[in-house]
Amino acid sequence: MTEADLARITSDFARAAQLAVRANFDVVELHFGHGYLVSAFLSPKLNRRTDSWGGSLENRARLARNVAKAVRDAVGTRAAVTAKLNMADGVPGGLWLDESVEVARLLEADGALEALQLTGGSSFQNPMYLFRGEAPIEDMAKAFPPPLRFGFKLTASRFLRTYPFEEAFFLPYARQFRAALKMPLILLGGINRMETVRHALDEGFAFVAMGRALLREPDLVERWRRGEAREALCIHCNRCMPTIYRGTHCVLVEPGRRPGLSLASTSPPA
Repeated sequence: MTEADLARITSDFARAAQLAVRANFDVVELHFGHGYLVSAFLSPKLNRRTDSWGGSLENRARLARNVAKAVRDAVGTRAAVTAKLNMADGVPGGLWLDESVEVARLLEADGALEALQLTGGSSFQNPMYLFRGEAPIEDMAKAFPPPLRFGFKLTASRFLRTYPFEEAFFLPYARQFRAALKMPLILLGGINRMETVRHALDEGFAFVAMGRALLREPDLVERWRRGEAREALCIHCNRCMPTIYRGTHCVLVEPGRRPGLSLASTSPPA
């Protein structure tokens, strides 16, 4: 990418944020993780540049800082601006906690963000580092034409590694950021219980982020707000992952049936 390319991309981020604000969104999240463009610049493994955009951590963080500042200038006070930042790339030679904490400090000092959402992994190099649990290889193979399915099944385990799942699996890493920063932080990582949410808030996190559990039960947070304490029904089977190609959804929810209801239920929930 040339200097002109980088300036154009930064402006594109700002224009996209302005569009979101005009559409009446309250928060804009910048994606600085998962191996996408800004994340690739942060990565010592992927960023091999020898100019002012590569090498030192300050150089590698330059794009993230420029994008955050440009978006803040573009939206002003009309919307909150957050960023999803990798704590660790999950690959040898990638971004690791020591450097990602320093990137977070730089972003905090710039003052362009309301909060950081702490994540990890790479959609291209190690996606299961983010999801944890079993890799849905059989389901993902179905997204390929028949001649390619067999080859995908043979090689997928090298790309889709399996990690043990435990609730709030990013919490140990995120605690290091909480200790180093004053700005609001958002915890994610397979959160399924209201007890875990309260525990995160007690530890000083401002918010928690949920994904798979809300695909399974879109009304989960509302039910927790009403006082229900039942654990989410999501079993983190990760079979929602392959559905990104046809509209992300939970495959365990029967089409047309409201999530969370028993098949025997004949009346609406209270």
